[in-house]
Amino acid sequence: MSSIRVWARLFCVTAVCSTFLGCGKTNEQAPVLGSTAKHPATWTADHRAAYRLTPYQCSECHGADLKGGITKIDCFNQAGLGTCHAKGHGPRNITHVLPYTTPALHGVAAKKDLTICKDCHGTAGGAGSNPRFNLTISSALPTGCESSGCHATKMAHPKPWGSHGASGNQANACALCHGANFEGGSGPSCKSCHTALVGTQLPTAGSCVSCHGNPPGTGSHAAHVALPELSSNCTACHVGGGSGSAIHSAGSVIVGISTAFSAKSGAAAYSSSGKNCANVICHGGQATPVWGAAHITDCLKCHASGTAQYNSFFSGQHTKHVTDQHLACTDCHDTAKLAPGHFSNLSSAALTQPPAATLRSYLNYTKPTCSPTSVPAGNQVTVCHGGKTW
Repeated sequence: MSSIRVWARLFCVTAVCSTFLGCGKTNEQAPVLGSTAKHPATWTADHRAAYRLTPYQCSECHGADLKGGITKIDCFNQAGLGTCHAKGHGPRNITHVLPYTTPALHGVAAKKDLTICKDCHGTAGGAGSNPRFNLTISSALPTGCESSGCHATKMAHPKPWGSHGASGNQANACALCHGANFEGGSGPSCKSCHTALVGTQLPTAGSCVSCHGNPPGTGSHAAHVALPELSSNCTACHVGGGSGSAIHSAGSVIVGISTAFSAKSGAAAYSSSGKNCANVICHGGQATPVWGAAHITDCLKCHASGTAQYNSFFSGQHTKHVTDQHLACTDCHDTAKLAPGHFSNLSSAALTQPPAATLRSYLNYTKPTCSPTSVPAGNQVTVCHGGKTW
């Protein structure tokens, strides 16, 4: 045999050996193999982390497409490799750690974007038909997430799910179950709760009118939501029962008044038996009318003489005029000048609108005196003298 043929054979043997040694020794190109040219016994679990760290190593032996390569082992659907890739998908660089069984971890991540979970764990289908998260994860979870005891059939999230308003990618994630137009699919129509939704419109976080009318009901709602500070501030009177709470999701209504609206005399409270409130700053700490009663027009229902409340009147000659002379508040103060300033900041301990700004024009008030002229008939101011300082 010629020397050329000998060297050619040696070169081929060396090349082949080098190929297998690349998969059998520790180097930067391939993972460690045992003496039998196989991965370690723990590799079924360990290879996940290795693939996420350096996915190119797998392709060194299993081919660029991971369907065999020099090993002839197809990672997509290979008998004997368990159920990891038995559904026809190849290895993927997953977005979370393994194992991933702690709800505090995967629940938070899923809430950010449910479509990420669906890509690996959900069945195929269009908007409204998903998800059944029933694809095999392991021998312990043969029907995937539905085997966990956490997810019911076709149930990707808890029920009721009060905090769903804070979920991410709602336009796509919610559509998986609730339909392309949120009108129902494998999950109910969003409009069964969010009755004010139009077309593909999503509920607006923090906006109660996505579900409720404005005003939201009967009684005194209309009078309250007409006030600037309360027009979209349902939590002023429904603390703990708003969007995101379990009570709200269950369809229950509670009255819990925000501490910001407590009067000087104590904590604001609601009486379910009397259907009214006590110690509310915007009512001057006095017992409010029964819910649904006529709108208050009597100033003394909210303002009392003395210093017991933030909005009590006690300055200057109020006692002389109101108590001794029996003047009505409206003899000097024009109610037409109260809106909107008078009710613009109900939770403030200070009077937002200076009382002097509401004085009637015919008083000709120039601090600190009044000089009444052209006083309408029947007004008690006609018995007053002019020119005295307040």
